[in-house]
Amino acid sequence: MHSRLPSIAPAERKTATPLSPFLGSDRSALLVTALFVLSLLSVPKFNITGVIAFGTFPLFLISAAKLQAGAIVKRLLFISPFVLFMAAGNLFLDRNPVMLIGKIPISGGMISGTVIVAKTIISVAGLLSVTLCIPFYRICRALEALQVPDVLITQLILLDRYRSVLHEEAQAMQKARDIRSFGRRGKGLFRTAPLLGSLLLRTTNRAERLYRSMSARGFDGRLVNRSAENMSPGEWKTVGLWTLCFLALRLIF
Repeated sequence: MHSRLPSIAPAERKTATPLSPFLGSDRSALLVTALFVLSLLSVPKFNITGVIAFGTFPLFLISAAKLQAGAIVKRLLFISPFVLFMAAGNLFLDRNPVMLIGKIPISGGMISGTVIVAKTIISVAGLLSVTLCIPFYRICRALEALQVPDVLITQLILLDRYRSVLHEEAQAMQKARDIRSFGRRGKGLFRTAPLLGSLLLRTTNRAERLYRSMSARGFDGRLVNRSAENMSPGEWKTVGLWTLCFLALRLIF
């Protein structure tokens, strides 16, 4: 495992949309994304206008990198029930009316809940926009250069490389259940719960076999080969410009 990351990132060489030149290198793109999320989270809980203003960042990336907005929307719809459930508690925690729209009173909980939903959707949209531009192995390389702990990067690489193991085991169990089921029989909640425990055990056993095979081939617990390159002036310039943009949005809105 002398060429560590290349060996673990297969022909990954999955196709990715070229990164927008406005974000610079992979390292500067990650730093800009982190600044975007932190700036968005710093918006007060009743400032819906300020949150919406930060929505220009993912919209800009989608337009500049010519991303497929439909793919991002589908993933946002997938997490939307969890976001709505998380924000629903605000409706009961803060019932004090703060404004009127026509004759309808708007409570503080409604506004803060809306801000939570907007923050989540906009931040996730920004993260998805960047990750659709940068393949995962390049994100790991950028994290190496940013001195992220080795153990975290190794876990991310292995998770991405072997997530198919869980998918394969789940498919095999689902196929076996479908063969032994008739109609809705065998597909209830009390039948599915034991299957999840069995899936965990089967995946753990499979992961143990994979680890033994990797250890036999020289795996020492690390997949990181750090680069000594420092951030270039151009990268710092990109990060600085985006920092000024986010700061301007916070001050204006």
